[in-house]
Amino acid sequence: MYNTRHIPTATLWCLIILLLVSCGKKPATNTHVESKTLDSLIASSHNIDTLSMLQKRMESEGNMLGSIIAYREIGKHLRNDSRFDEALKAHNEGLTQAEAIGDTLEMVQALNNIGTDYRRMGVLDIAQDYHYRAYAICKASTDSSFTARKNRVVALNGLGNIYLTLGNYARADSALRLALEGERELNSLLGQAINYANIGSIFRQRGLTDSAFAYFRKSMGLNLQINNQLGISLCHIYFGELYEKNNNYSKAINEYETALMPMQAMKDEWHAINPIIALAGIYVKTGNYSKALHYLNTARGIAQNIKSTEHKAEIYSLYYKLYKRMGDTRAALEWHEKAADMHDSIMDMEKMNRIQNAGLLIERNRQAKDMNEAQLSLKSERNLRSAYTIIFCIVVTILLGAIGMFIYIQRIHRRNHLALKKLAEMRETFFTNITHEFRTPLTIILGLSQVLRKSKNEEVKQYARDIEIHGNGQLKLVNQLLDISKIKSNMGDMKWRNGDITTYISMVVSSYSEYAKNKDITLRMHGDENVVMDFVPDYAHKVIDNLLSNAFKFTHASGQVDVYVVRVGNILHIDVNDTGEGMDKETMDNVFKAFYQGPSDSQNLGTGVGLSLVKHIMESVHGTISVESQVGKGTNFHIEIAITNNCDVQLEEKDMIFDPVMPVEQKELKDSDAKNSQYTALIIEDNHDIAAFIGGQLVGGGIRWLTLRTATTDCKRLRTSCQTLSLPTL
Repeated sequence: MYNTRHIPTATLWCLIILLLVSCGKKPATNTHVESKTLDSLIASSHNIDTLSMLQKRMESEGNMLGSIIAYREIGKHLRNDSRFDEALKAHNEGLTQAEAIGDTLEMVQALNNIGTDYRRMGVLDIAQDYHYRAYAICKASTDSSFTARKNRVVALNGLGNIYLTLGNYARADSALRLALEGERELNSLLGQAINYANIGSIFRQRGLTDSAFAYFRKSMGLNLQINNQLGISLCHIYFGELYEKNNNYSKAINEYETALMPMQAMKDEWHAINPIIALAGIYVKTGNYSKALHYLNTARGIAQNIKSTEHKAEIYSLYYKLYKRMGDTRAALEWHEKAADMHDSIMDMEKMNRIQNAGLLIERNRQAKDMNEAQLSLKSERNLRSAYTIIFCIVVTILLGAIGMFIYIQRIHRRNHLALKKLAEMRETFFTNITHEFRTPLTIILGLSQVLRKSKNEEVKQYARDIEIHGNGQLKLVNQLLDISKIKSNMGDMKWRNGDITTYISMVVSSYSEYAKNKDITLRMHGDENVVMDFVPDYAHKVIDNLLSNAFKFTHASGQVDVYVVRVGNILHIDVNDTGEGMDKETMDNVFKAFYQGPSDSQNLGTGVGLSLVKHIMESVHGTISVESQVGKGTNFHIEIAITNNCDVQLEEKDMIFDPVMPVEQKELKDSDAKNSQYTALIIEDNHDIAAFIGGQLVGGGIRWLTLRTATTDCKRLRTSCQTLSLPTL
């Protein structure tokens, strides 16, 4: 079967040594020392014919370990020459003999070699089975020798390469990194270089060019260190592929040519064909058709020699692209058909029959069942992986859709929020500007009214007094609107002070004593404990002012207004009670809304701004205000605010200046004194002062008028907010 010509002299000396070794009595078991010695002697023979002769001699003399090692080396040489069927036969013979003598180390090496043979043939499912069997034996074994650990690493490397080819990059990365760690423990620079290159290939397939470059450079460094020409050439191919992927064709060509030269010198056609095909592909892309044709012809010859269908399919596809670019439609069509046929033949029945026949020849009856189970397991794994992929894609699609919808809704909400914010800013700006415009003329009006009150004419003084009263009322309204605008827009500086709030509120309440006495209303302050805390004097003043003003407005003579200041734990409670008219549920629900007027306000028409200001002030200082009321029994406003003492600025005397806001007194309407009127006039007005002013203008023209008060229902029918009518008489 093998050619025995040209046996070197060194090989003859090896034969003599082996004969001397075999002359003695064989030991019962094979030791690691014996295996290492035989391995070194046989590995020194680099000729297939010499190795074949050694194997036959050792087998005939009963040196089974030597025969197994010889079969292993013969198979490697045949595989390197791309004679895969013969390599499989040699390695399987070695496996059979290793099983016969129970040599676990040689069994594992044979399994790994058979797996590598099948990988070179492209039969990945069977290759995976052999590498996995090798790994399972290593994992179960307690042997911690160098060879045992090396066998485990080789099995992991084989599995990693299979997963890499199948596109299962996660499992490939896991297996190859375990193999790399094993090579480091063994201090094998060659093994580390191989696994660095394999991991770099994973990153290249994933499109992570920078990481791929980093691992390929590590592999190149180790190959240079041990002067591994094949590893160096392979690294140049990897660099070329990365440069080609980045469209840097000049650097890619340089790397491929650098890789090709040592491979041609080594006559390693299996590896050499890859840079040749790569160079042909680049020259097709760049339009250098003569060089492309040269490299394609060379690659085609090598592919036919090594009987590689996969390489042929790739080469025929490049022929098709070349002639298509050259405009030779006929030749392009011819090569396209050949490429299609070659691609189809990769998985056609003829190849499957060839693989099955080789498997039956090699595996024998016992191993056929294991092969089928391995194929079913791999198919199940593929189906499971496909199902997981589909489920993953569905979940990712749903998640992406949900995220997209969430982002869209968020954008809509943000757009609406910005629109509402802009509208609120426009509204606040409008109120601020319009109230400022009101304050200027009101200041002039009030100033002139002060001048007019100095007149000696009693009628003029009375008119000036009316002007001042209503001007102050309007100025108060404008100031309250400004305060609300500032608080809502967070404008201005809240001047916090630390002091006795009980004393402060007591002084505010005292400023109303004279007014309460004149109205025959009992005003009482209840605050036994002095509470020192942080508060804004201006805000406290406005809150108590508005609540007391509201209480006096709706409390009749002989009524009572009480102010309570009580501390409960760290909370300050302030209550303002009155025994006035009270309010219904609708009024209580809307009492803090700006400009709201309840049905019970008809006798005391106001602006509806004061309580709204109080509400905004309490919110700005993180307090709360609530109201309880019953019609005819009175009203209670309740305030709660946390007690803190963080302010360093103490309450000063200037903060204790008070200007109480008294309810505006309604002018009493009187009948006119005119006699013998010729005309009758009916005046209907919801404001006492305006009704009096109109009636005053009618006096003196022969018109006599008087005032009447109507029932509340009549006022509601007339859409007025008070019960005063001005009716003329004849």
